[in-house]
Amino acid sequence: MRRMEIPKLRNLSIALALVIALSLVPFLGSGYIVRFLTFVFMWITLTQSLNIVTGYTGYLDFGHVVFFGIGAYTTGILMVQFGQPFVVGLLAGAGLAMATALVIGAPTMRLRGAYFAIAMLAFAEAVKQIVLEMKEITRGGIGLSLPVYANYTFFYYLMYSVMLLSVITVYFFEKSRFGYALKAIRGSEITAEVSGINTLKYKLVAFTLSALFASLAGGIYAYWMTFIYPYHTFNVLMTVQMVIMLFLGGAGTVLGPIIGATILSVISEILWAKFIYIYLIILGFVVVIIVLALPSGIMGLLEEKVFKVKGR
Repeated sequence: MRRMEIPKLRNLSIALALVIALSLVPFLGSGYIVRFLTFVFMWITLTQSLNIVTGYTGYLDFGHVVFFGIGAYTTGILMVQFGQPFVVGLLAGAGLAMATALVIGAPTMRLRGAYFAIAMLAFAEAVKQIVLEMKEITRGGIGLSLPVYANYTFFYYLMYSVMLLSVITVYFFEKSRFGYALKAIRGSEITAEVSGINTLKYKLVAFTLSALFASLAGGIYAYWMTFIYPYHTFNVLMTVQMVIMLFLGGAGTVLGPIIGATILSVISEILWAKFIYIYLIILGFVVVIIVLALPSGIMGLLEEKVFKVKGR
């Protein structure tokens, strides 16, 4: 019993030390580091939100960016057009994203495989077109400018808090009845249904929870950047990047999104700084090589090594 408790205690100590260290960055690091880590926290949050629905249920969501966009535009519209404070816009965006996930998830979650992925991709594009057409409220393709609040420390801690909340949420539900139900659905949905699991109910809860975290990241991003426009906020390439980060780190794990998002963010930053014109091409080759070399993700490789050590 003690042998099992020691590794858990060690892991908890490492995690706590890392949390404290990151909490001190704004006081010790430069403005560039603070800004870069805020972006990393955003991508971890987005990847972790995708992990809830894709990693644990097996439903590949290629339209997941729609919830990021809903959070961003709801926050922006309420602040600019209706004079509401940021907190009201952020919470309203989260509520609207969750309601949208329930409404759109009820029919689409009955689809499986590529059909669900295509349906969500089409939905995200449809919402983008709606935002473009509602020029009186959203300013259309011109974009929406939000009030400037030049306090990078504020956004650092806010994005950091949402990121921690997403990680903690996944950590606790992974070993819960809810988490086991999602894993059963991922393994074989038909078998899960025969076993008495209400698969649609569990999938909708996971879908709604994933929309919550994506929308929170979107709302914070909108106020942080002070400018949003549909072609970026609802860009499907953001979803593609989430998917790459998820499978790079390891889908269906707590640490996978953290590892994948951090590594890809660092690689992107380095390549962008040195190869500003062709960095996307180089990044594409790097991602392909990594994915081919690690089909189960980095977490899958680590688990394989651990099993080999235990076997010896």
